[in-house]
Amino acid sequence: MIISASTDYRKAAKSKLPPFLFHYIDGGSYGEHTLRRNTEDLAEIALKQRVLNDMSKLSLDTEIFGEKLSMPIALSPVGLTGMYARRGEVQAAKAADNKGIPFTMSTVSVCPIEEVAPAIHRPMWFQLYVLKDRGFMKNVLERAKAAGVTTLVFTVDMPVPGARYRDMHSGMSGPNAAARRVFQAMRHPQWAFDVGLLGKPMILATFPLTEENQPS
Repeated sequence: MIISASTDYRKAAKSKLPPFLFHYIDGGSYGEHTLRRNTEDLAEIALKQRVLNDMSKLSLDTEIFGEKLSMPIALSPVGLTGMYARRGEVQAAKAADNKGIPFTMSTVSVCPIEEVAPAIHRPMWFQLYVLKDRGFMKNVLERAKAAGVTTLVFTVDMPVPGARYRDMHSGMSGPNAAARRVFQAMRHPQWAFDVGLLGKPMILATFPLTEENQPS
């Protein structure tokens, strides 16, 4: 399809990704009321129009946390990015680096910190869940520091994991989830070959999500 607006990317993702991945990235927790309110609130923000102003020296450059940015934007953390595109975290980091803005790596990433950091020139940011396993936390922070991470983005609004109802229907979780995901992958051969096969290893590179490693 032809991408002519930002909204087209959602349509493209829906056509290319297996349903369990599309609904994971597109959905929220519980009845998704907060997701809808956030989307509606952002849509209501309007930029103030100014006319007859000198535009010859217009610049979006800014500075955040001591870093110079080409615009006041950063790529936020997205879980499982390496499952949406081949080595997706690396691709996203390079795209952000090329545009002079920060890339924030998710704790729930497919690509390890040690793979992403060397692929870019500017320091990346890292999103951190505060987990019960403090030994794991120490290890992750040491890895992030060694990789040159300069900024930690803490997730503080998740004292308990949210129930993602949509994932039960899509196959990300629920009865016979593994078999349903395999069937969906077979119906999306381009994704299965380019990402599922060539994008291996398809693992959580930062940590295994176990009962002990839940947000606290």
